Amino acid sequence: MNKHMLTAAIWLTGSAAVLFAGATLLCPNGQCILPCIDKSLLALINDWRSVGLDTFFTTVTWLGSLLILLPLAVLIAWAQSRRSSLRVSAFVPVSLLLATTLGFITKIMVERPRPQLFSGPIPLPEDWSFPSAHTMQVTAFLLAVVFMAKDKLILPTAAGAALIILLVGSSRLYLQVHFPTDVIFGIIAAIGCIMAARQLTLERG
Repeated sequence: MNKHMLTAAIWLTGSAAVLFAGATLLCPNGQCILPCIDKSLLALINDWRSVGLDTFFTTVTWLGSLLILLPLAVLIAWAQSRRSSLRVSAFVPVSLLLATTLGFITKIMVERPRPQLFSGPIPLPEDWSFPSAHTMQVTAFLLAVVFMAKDKLILPTAAGAALIILLVGSSRLYLQVHFPTDVIFGIIAAIGCIMAARQLTLERG
């Protein structure tokens, strides 16, 4: 195993460790608990509901969907392949797929139920709650895009990425389909996924 593969494995292990720590904290011995932060924030968000916000966040949440992000990642990889090697151009889709895979494996292993404290504007998804796959996916995708941005575009790209990540994460809470802790741990874990992808797709010198 070369140093890039080893470093990638370390980053992925770190991401998995973050999610394992979250699962241990939130679902000790397989019995999931409801921390005060989850209950309080979902109650606060429920008090802010309006028809306009229902429409806004129901639309915004699609920005974290794999149905949207995967075609965009492939398109970016195709455009990048015209300027660099196939390995380097795969950075964005690899980041996205690592985050998606790790997120859904964790969901299956942890089996944290979705929030049912308040009714939301959309039906609850049928899969498990922890972590937020939408948040992990959009974080990995957009931070990978930031890594690829040219120097003069890094600041506006980073600002736009941060805003979209915040909106998608907030949408999962507003729609009452995730707990705040699902979103927080998802964002942190996604960072390790893009760092792993970066090592896997580096040019070999």
